[in-house]
Amino acid sequence: MVNENSFISLNEILADALVALQDEDTRKLTPGFYRAQVRNGVDELGFDTVFQECPPHDVPMPANHIITAPANAYRIKNIQIYTGSPDDIGYVQPLYWKKGARTEGFEKGYTANNHPGNYSDIYYTSPNWGDTDIAYFFSYVRGNIYISDSCDSYDYVRIIYDGIPSGVLGDVKLIPPEVRKAIVLWVIEKCASFLKIKYPEYRTVQLDAAAQLDEYGYQGAWHEARMRLKYLGKKVMRDVAEYNTRPRA
Repeated sequence: MVNENSFISLNEILADALVALQDEDTRKLTPGFYRAQVRNGVDELGFDTVFQECPPHDVPMPANHIITAPANAYRIKNIQIYTGSPDDIGYVQPLYWKKGARTEGFEKGYTANNHPGNYSDIYYTSPNWGDTDIAYFFSYVRGNIYISDSCDSYDYVRIIYDGIPSGVLGDVKLIPPEVRKAIVLWVIEKCASFLKIKYPEYRTVQLDAAAQLDEYGYQGAWHEARMRLKYLGKKVMRDVAEYNTRPRA
């Protein structure tokens, strides 16, 4: 029988990891970074969860060119900008992800390895070097989508993504209990590897988590989780995940 409490939420995994890292108030690393590591662990294990393509998320172009990603989004698949309105779409322009681009918002400039102030950028479709008027790109930082200044002449932004039909992603129970230990250790090890740069005492935490995880061996929690997933019926996993992600009345 499908049991709503059979699976575990991303937030439950995160809570376990934060206690082990002694950072329950998320002051040493950002909440977004911690959540990203949980999702990375889920992706690395590659178990079958139900993420549906949700209806397009249309947002009027904000004055500061910063948009918060939908709370129920797991994976952003595409971003487009267009003129007109959702009921009367005009010209459509795809946005391209530009790695490393950082900005504080519209007309505040940005930094990136490829920048018109240095040399020609592959994101510019103009043959003229340094033509920033048609540089249509975005960057994604800590749950926010930053859109380049050149997009200002467009009216709407459309975000296409996979996620859950309703609710906040972190609260929905999607993770089978058989892999809880492995993902918690994954998060601890990855986060401790960053924390040890500033806090040397985390080196021991990282080494201990890595030893228990044994990601590339055959003795640790990671291998154990993979073996359990092989024998866990896919039908059961899909039914529980679908039950937990269905729209609530």
